Amino acid sequence: MEPEAAAKLLAYCGTYCGCCSRFYRHIAFRESANLLAEIVDSHSFQYWMPLEVKDFNYVEFRKGLGFFSREDTWFVCHEGCKGGGGDPPDCIRDCWKEHDADVCFECEEFPCDKVKGRTVMMERGKEYKRLGRYEWLKREDEKSRKVFESHTGKCYNVHVDS
Repeated sequence: MEPEAAAKLLAYCGTYCGCCSRFYRHIAFRESANLLAEIVDSHSFQYWMPLEVKDFNYVEFRKGLGFFSREDTWFVCHEGCKGGGGDPPDCIRDCWKEHDADVCFECEEFPCDKVKGRTVMMERGKEYKRLGRYEWLKREDEKSRKVFESHTGKCYNVHVDS
């Protein structure tokens, strides 16, 4: 991916959208929910679970799988935060507006009190500064192609043979 295109997937907080399971191109999350729904349906859990397991709400569980498997919910981000996509509740977007930095790591005050407790963000910022913007974006784009998920730190590959 070209640096300009990769930069569009760089969130204000330094998360690379291409490595987030909520980003629409990161399909492993939705595929996993679909796969689990298929398995529980094929085992007829909808019939015997409610009878056998009283402290588990199967109907709500199945609704949740349906929700997580769809691309047309608020949970799936289509544009990234810079494109107007969904922000998490603890987003630092307003801080970015005040400091006019493209990404938190480029702010003169980084690391400030707003981010010091965010260990993953602090580590990401150190890497960003060590590698430089271009190399960091290149590496993040390569990780996204391996279906890396930034929140878990793992690569996911959902594979089903028919």
